[in-house]
Amino acid sequence: MGSTVAAGSDLAFTVTCVTFVCIDVSTRPSDHAPRRAVIEYSWRRSAMSGVRPADPTPSAVVDIASADPLLDAARPVLDDAATRLADTDMSLLLVDHECRMVSRVAFGAAIERTLDELGATPGAPFGEEVVGTTALGTPAEIRGGIAVNSSEHYLERFKSISCFGQPIVHPATRRLAGIICMSETAERINPLAVPFVNQVVADIADRLLDRSRAHQRRVLDAFQRAAPRRDIAVAAIGDDLQLTNALAAELLSPTDIGVLRAFACDPGLRETVLPLTLVSGVEIEVAIEPVAGARGAAMFRFRPTQPGSSAPASRSTPAAQAITVTITGEPGTGRSTHATALLEHFPGPQAVVVDVADDLIDGRQPDVVGSIARARARHAPLIVDGVDLLDDRSVALLGKAAATWSGDAPMIIVSAPREQLTVGVAALIGRCGRRIDLPPLRHRNSEFAAIASGVLECIHPGLTLSGKATDALLSQDWPGNFSELESVLRQAADGCTARGAKVVEPTDLPPTHRTTSRAAHLSGREQAERIAIIEALDRVGGNKVHAARELGISRTTLYARMRALGI
Repeated sequence: MGSTVAAGSDLAFTVTCVTFVCIDVSTRPSDHAPRRAVIEYSWRRSAMSGVRPADPTPSAVVDIASADPLLDAARPVLDDAATRLADTDMSLLLVDHECRMVSRVAFGAAIERTLDELGATPGAPFGEEVVGTTALGTPAEIRGGIAVNSSEHYLERFKSISCFGQPIVHPATRRLAGIICMSETAERINPLAVPFVNQVVADIADRLLDRSRAHQRRVLDAFQRAAPRRDIAVAAIGDDLQLTNALAAELLSPTDIGVLRAFACDPGLRETVLPLTLVSGVEIEVAIEPVAGARGAAMFRFRPTQPGSSAPASRSTPAAQAITVTITGEPGTGRSTHATALLEHFPGPQAVVVDVADDLIDGRQPDVVGSIARARARHAPLIVDGVDLLDDRSVALLGKAAATWSGDAPMIIVSAPREQLTVGVAALIGRCGRRIDLPPLRHRNSEFAAIASGVLECIHPGLTLSGKATDALLSQDWPGNFSELESVLRQAADGCTARGAKVVEPTDLPPTHRTTSRAAHLSGREQAERIAIIEALDRVGGNKVHAARELGISRTTLYARMRALGI
């Protein structure tokens, strides 16, 4: 049952009868101290968090991609509210469970300008510990609705507005999903805001429940069909759901779950079987099957590989069995390290090493002929690292030596990938008895989690990667391969230890490496749009108002595209 309520020129909209707690919105506290106990306690919490009344609002924003399910459920409700509140000079603000701004809908130019000045932009933090008492952060602390009138705000800069906020509690999980706040530039919030906001919250909660039921039901049904077999490890990953049977729970670490979630998020995922190296070092095969009708959800079945079937050839075959060996790969793939590791199987004299890049940088001409002679005289291995940098004469001489190389000591040639080589170097590689191609890091998704965890363990023993951080790392192109990975993880380790944590999160990674799998799977057009927005933001020093003006779009459109494109 509904009725139309008019309040002068302030508000005119339909109110649906709902049950809510009666909240005093008529109190007019002094500018010096709050009169209501709930506000007084909030001010105390704010002060204990180190917030000061004269503090500015934070200018830095964070990634809010995790709030997509909330925003998807709220968007139709907010759109409906927009039509009912047109021309009222009020606004509705939506934050997630961590009080990070997700969306705002402003219904007048004056309130929109005010919100811009207050930094109410998507990704901005509005928790009590950051901005003090507000109708966005305080409801998360008290788990209930509250009106915060002008001078009741803790920060001086917020005292020009009045607000009413109500938490959105997920009906299925009973967890805080977010908070809706209605704001206006006034000394007191309009009392009609209370029932209106309560109805908006109820509608969003209903949509969250419907979406959760449908999604979880599909994932749960798929899991239950596969789980009865106790001899197979089974896992199901969805947007907000993670299911494992006993075998899978023993097998998988949080970092491994991050890898699986990256697979599940791939919009092009099809039923397939892939090799996977777990963080524990166990090598398995994983059968992946998308869950029909559940976006971003997949079933995983695991089985161990046959003993020794996946052991790298370099570990199972002594180098001496292949007298001439070539190792190819992009810079940073561990070519030099791999060449040295091959000599573990050769107990003879120390190898003669020609590092072509080092010689050229130091202004020396690589002594290929002399090195060949020394290796032969000592019956020692010969490593020529960077053969693709040699001149044609040296390459020809090395090719002749490779064709006639004999004895137990190997010749090891290290080179760039074959497709990047000149005809002469390609011919030299073709004369070698054995060839090892090291794939770039971006092609090693199945073992990436184990590789990254191993590198992190070497940098800082005791630190681990969270699933979300693993997802972000998996989404990178890694043009610098292992060298780049080591540099990124060193920065992440520093950030993690600085905050006294043991688990590396996406916020510990360099900003350039926080892209999630969601952004990594954008289409070509979307990738181009993403680059254009990032470049515009860089040109204006991160000012979104100026970036929107430069791109010729509204601020609201810019915020929406940034969220959709994972910026």
